[in-house]
Amino acid sequence: MKLYHEIPNLTHTAVALGCFDGVHLGHQAVIQAAQGEGCERTVFTFADGNAVKNAAPRLMTFEEKCRLLERQGTVHLIAPPFEAVRTYEPQRFFHEVLRGTLGAEVIACGENYRFGKNAAGTADTMRHLCERDGIICHIVPPVMVDGRVISSSRIRQALADGCVEQAGDMLGRRFSYEFEVVHGRELGRTLGTPTINQFFPEGFLMPRRGVYASMTEWEGRIYGSVTNIGVKPTVGSPVPLSETWIAGFSGDLYGQRVRVSLISFLREERRFASLEELKQAILHDEAAARRLAAPYIAEGGARDDIGT
Repeated sequence: MKLYHEIPNLTHTAVALGCFDGVHLGHQAVIQAAQGEGCERTVFTFADGNAVKNAAPRLMTFEEKCRLLERQGTVHLIAPPFEAVRTYEPQRFFHEVLRGTLGAEVIACGENYRFGKNAAGTADTMRHLCERDGIICHIVPPVMVDGRVISSSRIRQALADGCVEQAGDMLGRRFSYEFEVVHGRELGRTLGTPTINQFFPEGFLMPRRGVYASMTEWEGRIYGSVTNIGVKPTVGSPVPLSETWIAGFSGDLYGQRVRVSLISFLREERRFASLEELKQAILHDEAAARRLAAPYIAEGGARDDIGT
């Protein structure tokens, strides 16, 4: 897949349009609709996609979005800054960018797609412009889960509520994140339960605080794990973070980017009266997490299910 941060001159493209934060099942339907004989699948989005989402917390890093879009068969990923086309009227965006520069022969978008200055263009606008210029236009209907439309905002709410299974149903994979492992107070080593600490980047969605059954991937292997998201009330943390104990793993992961996938919410985080009580709670949580992760590990890690 070729990534462009400036709009390139292309020909014979089938262009999928959208923000694609999460690359959920609805987004995937739009991307798959962008196909035509002799056309290369092209995704047009924005590198700073949250700028057109009223600064809604992101569901993934841009790097993760790129990986998932490539897995969807994307040949060209066009991701300029939003400012590059912010002032374009809908007709100008269509004629100069899509029809002209990108050479679109097929265009796909969702029913709620908006484009152009002040989001004046709608999916109906796109359909009309395409029909007038003889371009194939696919307006993709919403994808439903549990009788409701899948949306990035609905996924954000599910994660804020700790409903990671529901979020996974809409994403088509487990919700996961891959951040650098940083140094902590290393109390876990004292307790015999060494953990990895990861901070959520600014602007990234943080799921409901609490303890989760999780899976952790490192060097192609999947481990059952237990993850606490929050401020570690027993020992204290100045800012919320993700702290994961990977039972059975030994090694130094400091400075490495490690993927953690959430399976199920286990309990609220709480303050314990002593470090020994904390240790026993961690061991209890890990046993529950191991049971929940076992089916995925038995299947060789179920890589699609952990978002890789």
